[in-house]
Amino acid sequence: MLVRFGGVLFLVALAVWLYCVLDAITADRDRVRGLPKGAWIAIVLLTFEIGAVAWLVWGRPRGSESGMPARGGRPRLGSTERTAWPSRPSRPSRPGDAGFGRSGPPAPDDDPEFLARLDRRAAEDHEKLLGSWEADLRRREEELRRDRDPDEPEGDPDGERPPSP
Repeated sequence: MLVRFGGVLFLVALAVWLYCVLDAITADRDRVRGLPKGAWIAIVLLTFEIGAVAWLVWGRPRGSESGMPARGGRPRLGSTERTAWPSRPSRPSRPGDAGFGRSGPPAPDDDPEFLARLDRRAAEDHEKLLGSWEADLRRREEELRRDRDPDEPEGDPDGERPPSP
């Protein structure tokens, strides 16, 4: 019975240690408390559970003053002010931007002028391609007319000569 309890306890300690190692590695270097990030990683790796507990108590980044957690999650319960989740820095919006509530220029697939230019360019490319195919077809037909024998019948699709009498 004691062996099973010790095994479970070891697995819990291993899970906590592994969490702390990964947490220390992924923590923002500027927000780690107490010691430099590399020192915390070394402490957690070398001292197993003592280092893991020390990381959780003294090294792990805390939430910001606005009540936001260090990484993801929910705001702290003690925060009385209403906080917004961090977002991308916004650029000043210009009149006429169709950004669906975002500031800055619209994405290319939302810009009607950009889409119209793409359509015009595609139509021009299509016309050029059709023109080159038509010119190639005319050239090949002309070559066939020149290469054809004068005594060969015009309607013979196989290109074979009729038997001579």
